[in-house]
Amino acid sequence: MNRPKLISSIILFFSICLICVTTTLAQNDTKPQIEPNYEAILHVLLGSGDASQSSVLPQSLSGVSKQLNTNFAFSNYKLINTYFGRVANSGNLDYKSISNIYGVEQPESDSPSFLDWRLVGLKAAQADSGRAVFQITSFRFGARVPLKIGSFKDETGKSQSTINYESLGLSLDKLSVPENVPTLIGTLSLPKTTGTVFLVLIVKSVEN
Repeated sequence: MNRPKLISSIILFFSICLICVTTTLAQNDTKPQIEPNYEAILHVLLGSGDASQSSVLPQSLSGVSKQLNTNFAFSNYKLINTYFGRVANSGNLDYKSISNIYGVEQPESDSPSFLDWRLVGLKAAQADSGRAVFQITSFRFGARVPLKIGSFKDETGKSQSTINYESLGLSLDKLSVPENVPTLIGTLSLPKTTGTVFLVLIVKSVEN
């Protein structure tokens, strides 16, 4: 190999090494992309004809109130509880707790209700109109509520209740809701009552 070719080969070798080192450093300096975060807020409402259950819904649910009064025959609507979760784009939310789904005060000794709700595959999207929406792969709401089916007297002569648990739930696949708009996504009938549970979902963007 003559001298000019040798010099060219050495220059080419070091150029390739420099490019490799520069590329590696650039990759190491690249910060990981942080997925946007969202708040998922689930309002549980109870509709009934019982005047004692009458309650004023929050102003933020005024749009849903009009929808309920238009489509359902209940005279009273009450906010039972609000559940909150924070989830990243394409993330899942799984919530389980003790709850009072009947909306009445119960002694601590009474059997509690158990509630769970799950939101899977939340993704930000855009409707054809250009409005921001959120697509959800699946949504599930379930509850196990205690029902008194009888009574008996224990060895001390004290009356005790016989409790049986009934399950109720709602499952939805592939739904979408507009951003930051309370959306009625389903209803559930309570066992042995004339009341109906309404599920209202709100999803909105938050700062990371």
